[in-house]
Amino acid sequence: MRTSTRKSAIYFGLLVLLTPALMCCSKKSGLDIPNVLASYDLKVTFAPIETKITDGKINLLYSVEALNFEKDGYKLKDFQVINAVNGAVLATISDTGKYLLIHKPTMQSIAEGLFAYPLPGNTTYRFSIGMEFDPAVVPQKIRHRLVLLKDAKESTIDAAETAVSKESVTITGAPFKGNGFVSECTTTFLPFNHHPTYQFTYKGMARVAERYCVDWLKVDAAGKLFHGDQTVCSNWYVYGQNIYAATAGEVVFVQEGMPDQSPVGTVKDVNLYTGTGNSVTVTTGVNYAVYGHMIPNSITVKVGQSVTKGQLIGRVGNSGNSNAPHLHFGIHTEYPYYISEGLPYYIDSFEKAGNLANPDLTGGTLVLLPSPSTRTNELMENCAVYNFK
Repeated sequence: MRTSTRKSAIYFGLLVLLTPALMCCSKKSGLDIPNVLASYDLKVTFAPIETKITDGKINLLYSVEALNFEKDGYKLKDFQVINAVNGAVLATISDTGKYLLIHKPTMQSIAEGLFAYPLPGNTTYRFSIGMEFDPAVVPQKIRHRLVLLKDAKESTIDAAETAVSKESVTITGAPFKGNGFVSECTTTFLPFNHHPTYQFTYKGMARVAERYCVDWLKVDAAGKLFHGDQTVCSNWYVYGQNIYAATAGEVVFVQEGMPDQSPVGTVKDVNLYTGTGNSVTVTTGVNYAVYGHMIPNSITVKVGQSVTKGQLIGRVGNSGNSNAPHLHFGIHTEYPYYISEGLPYYIDSFEKAGNLANPDLTGGTLVLLPSPSTRTNELMENCAVYNFK
């Protein structure tokens, strides 16, 4: 289930349209909530992990889930994220410019033989909440408040607290070598991150498989993503770039033989199982790294093979659910990726060269640092430009 930056603007519009929905976490105060709501399982399904990004901020991107109360006639009035230590409201449902809040119904399960993305459905609601903080003011505990309306009567649920985890973040290498690579659709920069909108329910728990995934592109000195006709795959600077294993491990999945989507902007003949296009999954024994959308017949590894960090595994293409050439890369808790939770990860060594200001479908204004900044063990930020040795 991989998509390029071309879909970012579309998904941003959908997020705005989808603002009325719901959320919560575990314990309920039950002020005026009738017994029908007492059966709802309000829970944190992925706890916030304190994650350092290359802009100096701390990223929290996590998820909560609730059963569908709208079928019982309730409507959402507000949803609040609250610092459980001092009671300060960190965000409300109206703060769309401040933090990322995504909510949509998910399927009850991924059925055998389901050859469609499970976007419709009405059994479970999932919220992916994303916030950025200066390191000195990261909350230690967070709780949530859900305010509902029915027959002009307001009811409130205060959800159970969740601690902000300081667990170790997975460290990987870079999937590229060279300069001018752009990370998109990651962290909490709302207009350019559709990845958390993909949500699946598996074994009774909703998963956000593409949380923290990155769509990697490449720019020229002017900040453009391609030259000439943008509908031609080979005109994109990232197209054909070598992809290197970011971790050592064993190859557990290879998908080959799918054509590039051409002309660029066309997406056809894909489903849940083929969305990654020509792709490779490598397990470290702890988690799984997924590389998607490679050029047909460019993959150099096979299932069961051991790979070393930095080993060539393929080349960037435009296959699968991709409407512009890019590498989709992510770290996941399980295999296959679509039943997993997406995990944060740090790249061990790189240079930050700058950022793309005013990003659009062609690239952006390249704003370079006075000199590239050598960095270690940080999460890529949205629309930043990096060099890899």
